[in-house]
Amino acid sequence: MKYIRLFIVAILGINSLSVYATYEPPTREEQDLYNTLLEQFKKLDVSKKDVTDVITTFQKPLIITFPCNSNDTNNQVVAVVKTRLAKFDQNMVHQDLVTGGTYTWQCVVTTQQGKITIDCNNEIRLNPNIISNGTGIDPNVHQVENLIILYHELLHGQLMIDAIKSSPVWRQEVCNKPPDESIDYSFADTDHKIINPLQTQFASELIEKEGGKMITKEVKPKETQNGEFTIKVISLTDYPQFERGVKITLRGSNINNTSFSSGSNDVYLAGHLVNKTKSGMAWFYLFSKQQQTTTNISIPAWTKRIAGLWSAGNVSDNDFYGIIEYLIEQNIIVTNSDKHSGTVPHWFKKNAQWWYGGEIDDQTFVNSAQYLISSKIIS
Repeated sequence: MKYIRLFIVAILGINSLSVYATYEPPTREEQDLYNTLLEQFKKLDVSKKDVTDVITTFQKPLIITFPCNSNDTNNQVVAVVKTRLAKFDQNMVHQDLVTGGTYTWQCVVTTQQGKITIDCNNEIRLNPNIISNGTGIDPNVHQVENLIILYHELLHGQLMIDAIKSSPVWRQEVCNKPPDESIDYSFADTDHKIINPLQTQFASELIEKEGGKMITKEVKPKETQNGEFTIKVISLTDYPQFERGVKITLRGSNINNTSFSSGSNDVYLAGHLVNKTKSGMAWFYLFSKQQQTTTNISIPAWTKRIAGLWSAGNVSDNDFYGIIEYLIEQNIIVTNSDKHSGTVPHWFKKNAQWWYGGEIDDQTFVNSAQYLISSKIIS
């Protein structure tokens, strides 16, 4: 009998439009997570859409100015785009769905003597519980998911910026906009028609770099029974690399109440569409059981005790490095450096707390610590 182990997590990136609200700065944890993710994202050597413009708006305003035609209602348009990291808003979380992040276009539009000024103070939010692996999924998949979340939200900003910079349709509409009409922000792609294929290609390359395989399935409303569906995910005979078993992680959009089942060599997914009038998307990340097999490691109790004290703030980072050094000396963690220092990310304390409390096993903690070293977060 073939072995199939299933991990399920739904991570949904959304985009919303709103008027100005009171700005809440990010927590220290959220700022650290964002800084770490952005640094890793910039170093990626995979195919992806250029999102440099929106990243730049975090440091300085992006000013886009263009003239209107002589017969247009208005004569000039000036767009000023700024983006800042904001505290994650739990009210943005959809019921029964997990929200990884949001990018919000927040613009004030004024018209004076034929000149339209669009002043945007946009906000990006990242869910610290998801980014710090509150879902408990495999570290390799988790890291890919985090980068997808960031890329997804940056795309909501970049696509709208692209329209402002070069879309003849959007520019013509704005140049002929009466003072009482609103700006069209649909180019930010709230329906993800553009973003979904872009992030699918992005995620596929990242997963392959980790030694896995990614497949996607679209669930169309007409293929369901009042929103309920059952689809075949894979036939293991089509993927000989998984003949010893496969681990499957699911990320879904507009699908909920999902469950896996298997029969013979086939794996199926059942669930229902949240919005029965729109298609759902499912992204499956496949890794072989052999590749992901947990190794038998022996870690003494004192390391957990120190990790627990460190997670509670009762010992310093240097004490935590003692654990890292021990794991390196025992060849449990691989590194090219002799000593390790720096600032351990605030979010990693949750991993240490879970380990100390027995919520994750030794191997899972080791994998997350190895990630810190391999990603040069601590060096």
